Amino acid sequence: MLDWYHVAQGHEHEDAAIAALREAPARSVFCLGAGWATPVSVDDDIRRVRTELAGNGLVTMAFGLRGADDTGMETLARELQLADELGLRTSMHTGSDGTQRPIADMHKHGLLRDTTTFVHGNGLSDEELRMLADAGSSISVSPDVELKMGFGAPMTGRALAAGLSPTLSIDVVPSVAGDMFAAMRAAFAAQRGLDGGLRARDLVEFATVDAAASCGLENRTGSITPGKDADIILLRTDDVTVFPVTDPIGSIVSAGHPGIVDTVLVAGRVVKRDGTLVGVDLPSLRTRLLASRDRIAEASGVPLDGTWNP
Repeated sequence: MLDWYHVAQGHEHEDAAIAALREAPARSVFCLGAGWATPVSVDDDIRRVRTELAGNGLVTMAFGLRGADDTGMETLARELQLADELGLRTSMHTGSDGTQRPIADMHKHGLLRDTTTFVHGNGLSDEELRMLADAGSSISVSPDVELKMGFGAPMTGRALAAGLSPTLSIDVVPSVAGDMFAAMRAAFAAQRGLDGGLRARDLVEFATVDAAASCGLENRTGSITPGKDADIILLRTDDVTVFPVTDPIGSIVSAGHPGIVDTVLVAGRVVKRDGTLVGVDLPSLRTRLLASRDRIAEASGVPLDGTWNP
């Protein structure tokens, strides 16, 4: 999981987010960046957290870029230079309404990298998508939220046609479920509705081997291969929602859901067995989460009756 973290109000928030990822029984990438439209430099924060996450543990680091349309090309160039210096992969949200050419502008300034993942990309021209492919960049499609928030049609098919291997993302869990099964299904349905060209296997590859490569982890995870870490998910085939399973890949994409996840291994350690997380106190977490939600809602004046419309 890549955690696009651009809401920190200080070091305490950053440290708490890292601690949470370390406590979670999962492999993750902490992608730290400045808040949207924030002009303040985050270089010192990036250096500090890079020192904290300097190794190759289960929690690694990436740099969340603001983008030239947010802070200007000079800031983007400086942040990419810092990422290169620290050996960090980068991620950036991007898109176009047809009047802007953000990728072409980056290409003109020599700022496209094979270590950058561009999120969304709705509205980018075919020429710009080919620029990304030529640079070795990757693109992450967030199909559910892109459709719900009116970003435009997910770029899955056009990205493939340009030579890119898309990955999938959620962005953002207050709006859609943090469920990769649902993301696969949404991307599949949206593209099949346009041209019928995707296969179920394509979606599974987007969510596994292609995702690992976009995070720079293709040598450690993404497939069951000798020499890689044992990150493995076992799914139930006897659940009433998927039984009988004739085509496993098709069933995963068309009918899969978190409820059929029986066993999970992360780097060879069992973290979920018989459908239950191992060593995680869920009742305590639920209590803390409700208290946090109520405190934040009260402080911000947000009602919890479903009437809030941001």
